[in-house]
Amino acid sequence: MAKNFDPDSFQMNEDLVSVHLKAQTDAEVITQLSNIFIDLGYVRPSFTAAAIGREETAPTGLPTPGLGTAVSHAEIEHTLKPGIAVGTLEKPVKFGQLGDPDNQIDISIVFMLSITQPKMQVYLLQSLIEIYKHESLLRKLHAATDPKIIVEMVNAALMKVKSKNNSAV
Repeated sequence: MAKNFDPDSFQMNEDLVSVHLKAQTDAEVITQLSNIFIDLGYVRPSFTAAAIGREETAPTGLPTPGLGTAVSHAEIEHTLKPGIAVGTLEKPVKFGQLGDPDNQIDISIVFMLSITQPKMQVYLLQSLIEIYKHESLLRKLHAATDPKIIVEMVNAALMKVKSKNNSAV
């Protein structure tokens, strides 16, 4: 494993997107997105239980403008290669709120991260903030029926953060 995170090694593609995902619970959402990662070789089978367990003890639901989002992930030992899966939910699902686990909020978009290096998490969260801070982007992302559009939006956010980080050096 390299010491420094290389943003160019990060992978986001249409195979990692699930539009109008049907689920009743946060665990069902996490399981479905984890299965995409497992099937494509991004994570170990242990990732699912680890991500569900992490969500129970440290919820990731965010009351972002317009639509609630969550950023589910598991520890590095459960991952094989970097990636981000995105699930837009057919109907909102309750997730615990980040920093306030007793508060359940409606989540409509879930970003699942396969993190292989600690610095990667910071980069990915900075990238997602580029999406979160714009309600119109969240609504466009949720309304998209073509995974290609979702990939383009997420990749644009990744590139924006990469450019900011490169110009800060």
